[in-house]
Amino acid sequence: MATKAALPSADPQLLGAISKATPESLHHVQTDVKNPLPSKEAIAQEKTEQELMSGIEGFDAGKLKPTETQEKNPLPDPSAIEQEKRECEMRHSIGDFNKSKLRHSQTEVKNPLPSTEAINLEKQEVEKIQEIEGFKKDSLKHTEPTVKNVLPDQDTLDAEKKEQELKDGVTNFNRNSLKKTTTEEKNALPSSRG
Repeated sequence: MATKAALPSADPQLLGAISKATPESLHHVQTDVKNPLPSKEAIAQEKTEQELMSGIEGFDAGKLKPTETQEKNPLPDPSAIEQEKRECEMRHSIGDFNKSKLRHSQTEVKNPLPSTEAINLEKQEVEKIQEIEGFKKDSLKHTEPTVKNVLPDQDTLDAEKKEQELKDGVTNFNRNSLKKTTTEEKNALPSSRG
């Protein structure tokens, strides 16, 4: 056990201030309780890490199958090279283009406006439409339409009926009901003998 002289001594002014202090002059302080133990999530994470590490350390390399690496050619194929050459040639020919070989041409300014005849026709159409739309119906007189019945009278119906019967008789005539006849020719002219 240590002696009293070996223990560190406190400042006498500090000890005097502590002994004179009253509870009203002190400030209330909330103490934070810190848990030095890890949480459930941290424990579970550490456990999975340990299992993973032990699985890696205890892995049997004899279970692996040998594989061959496939080297891919990062170089472009001939069609891409040909296309790039054409693009370079085109850019070069555009840069070296001789403008003096061009011919001067005059631009023709065409009048897209309609002719006066077309404008007049359109004006007339617009005026007619405005007249029709602006027509006052109040100036019209009310009329009763007379309905005419154009049905044929009895005489016309009878004549049509007889005509139809005659047509049906000619169309449906049976040739077998006719009797066979022989035509006899008689010469009524005087003979040359006499």
